[in-house]
Amino acid sequence: MKTRKARILLIDDHQTMHRLLEAIVRIRGYALLSAENGRQGIAMARQEKPDLILLDVMMPDLDGFKVCQYLKEQDETRDIPVLFLSARGAESDLESGRSVGADGFMTKPFQTMEVLNLIDRLLDESKGSSAN
Repeated sequence: MKTRKARILLIDDHQTMHRLLEAIVRIRGYALLSAENGRQGIAMARQEKPDLILLDVMMPDLDGFKVCQYLKEQDETRDIPVLFLSARGAESDLESGRSVGADGFMTKPFQTMEVLNLIDRLLDESKGSSAN
């Protein structure tokens, strides 16, 4: 039985980050879906039901904290792990991420293997909890 490769949704308003993360997730054979702002990201999460969401904090329409809070409040998206990737790494930002239900927080710039290992861990944890 062949397993479907994980689909990861990146919600970030910078095209450079889209290109970088697409190259990184391909190392593991994951597929990257892209949204350029919070509203588009919410719509894509609801429609596509990705296995993981990578989310920027600072975006022009809805900040990542509001996007994450919305996704975690909805039955159809609440179980999708959310990993913040942000240039903002103050303790208050980490606490804000935890308070809205984020599953992880990594500051930019990040190392390729560091982000891949965290993605792998969150995907593994998600599969384990959905099997129960």
